[in-house]
Amino acid sequence: MTSVRRLALTLAAAAFGGWLASMIGIPLPWVLGAMFGVSIVGLAGAQSQVFLQPAWARRGAQLLIGCALGLYFTPAVILQVSGLAAWMMCGALLAMLLSVVCAKLLQRLARVDGPTAIYSVVIGASSEMALQAIRAGADGALVASAHAVRIILVTCTVSLVAWSTGAPSAVQYVVAPVVSMLAGSILLTSSAGAGWLVRRLRMPNPWLLGPLIVCAAAAALGLDARLPDGLMIVSQVVIGWALGQSISRDFFRRAPRVLASAACLTLCMIVVCASFAAVVAGVTGLPLLTGFVGLAPGGMAEMAVIAKAFGLGAPVVLGFHLIRVFATIFLTRHLAAWMLRSGWIRH
Repeated sequence: MTSVRRLALTLAAAAFGGWLASMIGIPLPWVLGAMFGVSIVGLAGAQSQVFLQPAWARRGAQLLIGCALGLYFTPAVILQVSGLAAWMMCGALLAMLLSVVCAKLLQRLARVDGPTAIYSVVIGASSEMALQAIRAGADGALVASAHAVRIILVTCTVSLVAWSTGAPSAVQYVVAPVVSMLAGSILLTSSAGAGWLVRRLRMPNPWLLGPLIVCAAAAALGLDARLPDGLMIVSQVVIGWALGQSISRDFFRRAPRVLASAACLTLCMIVVCASFAAVVAGVTGLPLLTGFVGLAPGGMAEMAVIAKAFGLGAPVVLGFHLIRVFATIFLTRHLAAWMLRSGWIRH
């Protein structure tokens, strides 16, 4: 198939899947529906039928999500998020502890080498972990596949849990008019520049973090606005496309023992994180579902979309994930060296 035909087929499958899911009432329809639509194309024939998402599309979606979330950060919200900083750090420590335990379990279950086991179960910053894994001598393809299993499974599970609870359990922070065309253009342009700068500084998730900083500053200075709903739907479809393109025949044929083990360990992680979320909710008064999404072992962009879609205190959720991502990126290399040196993980 030509590139144009594959792109048209993939976009049509993603858009139709999202629309159909929204009509049926599936939770987080524009993400999960798009994911299922693209995955069906990949599973129905050769994977070459799916047009692989270009990097700029994912970056654009992250930019829109970062802008939308940044507009939540009014002074009152910033005060609330800062009051939970200690618990956010505890959440990051829990994620590192889970990574240590699950690395050993994955090595026993899947019989893989040490570096592959370690980098396959690290929670957060999946793209950066795939790069670090290659530099550490791990099997990069297996690491990327294990992270895909984790993110897809967590996104589906958390969406289902949030949907099944009914009405949102947290206060909607922003009920604001749609931003004007002039102000929106200025925000998006500034956000793109900030994303580029953050990327040059080699910081994690630059196309989410840069726009978040710009729009949070605007909200803190008094801007009371939100992005058009259509832009948010587009960003969610793009996220779903990225998830769906990972699900192919080759994906399931690639070391099924590793993928099955990663799925089982992910479910265990979800249970542990939900239990800790109950502790955080009981001590701080934070809504349980908000704490659960904040601590869930999924991708930051996906969890932020879920928080916004279900009204679950998106700034709080984002705070938990940001601190965890930074801890993961800066500590994993040292933690991996300790696990291998101490014999906790076999080479």
